[in-house]
Amino acid sequence: MNQTRPSLRFAQTPNGLVVEAEGQFWPLTLPENIFQLDRKELFKTLLEATEGTPLEEEPELQNFLDPTQTPILGAGVTFSNSHRERRMEALRAGSMEEITDDGRPTPYDVVYDPANPPEVFFKAIRTGHLAAPNELWIRPDGGEDGAIGNSVPEPERVLIVNRQGEIIAETLGSDTTARQLESLSPLYLPAAKTYPGCTTLGPWLTVFAPELPQPEIIIRMEIHRNGESMYGDEYGSSQMKRTPESLVRHARTLAAEPDGTFEAGFALFTGTGIIPPIQFALEPGDIVTISSPQLGRLEATTRVVQFGF
Repeated sequence: MNQTRPSLRFAQTPNGLVVEAEGQFWPLTLPENIFQLDRKELFKTLLEATEGTPLEEEPELQNFLDPTQTPILGAGVTFSNSHRERRMEALRAGSMEEITDDGRPTPYDVVYDPANPPEVFFKAIRTGHLAAPNELWIRPDGGEDGAIGNSVPEPERVLIVNRQGEIIAETLGSDTTARQLESLSPLYLPAAKTYPGCTTLGPWLTVFAPELPQPEIIIRMEIHRNGESMYGDEYGSSQMKRTPESLVRHARTLAAEPDGTFEAGFALFTGTGIIPPIQFALEPGDIVTISSPQLGRLEATTRVVQFGF
């Protein structure tokens, strides 16, 4: 058995689970509820699968999580630039024009301060809230006179947490947000964050070797429109104001049980360190690529939700 791998990753396919290492793929069998496992047990199971016969072809991937069973939560305003931009959005009160910070306090100042609890919320609790890994959906409203408002992808590290509250795996994703709608009032946060297809996750779940130090997670985003680069930036997990464990602890207070148990675990977006400039807004057809040397890559095409009521 190879004991030197710093990480392994697994994903769902139409034909079952697979584990990947160094460009090779193996079939994987896990317990019905992997959220009963701790990280050490999960990593051992993945490692044992790599001793078998690898698959001959690269598999087609699909979403592993079902938010109906395993809810997806979010945390926000955990990076300094996110705090700065959220402050400005609150001061704009729905305007997408540049303004000067006049120093007035905003609700985002409170949740950015580690002395206070962080912002945590339910992002996706139904299957329809989770888009396919190659799709990114924006709201059709939120702008003036009911027009499509300013929406942006929020590329983030996503923690996969077991029923006991331990981080057992990680992935990346977009906490896509109707920021113009949220800018009007923080009370619009639920609508700005949660709607059909509001969540995009990378298909691979990475499990880091339990006996090795946690690596720095680097996340990069690029947005292309009609073949032209519109925006790109990157950040590292060490820039986060809070620890992953503290975010998990506060997220567990949203559980239905007072002991903080989510029977089928939960996923937790940890906030973004990338905020596109206020002049930028997603348009249908934009290609959003979120990548990480540690967590993989997703490439998603922007689409607009069409409410049928």
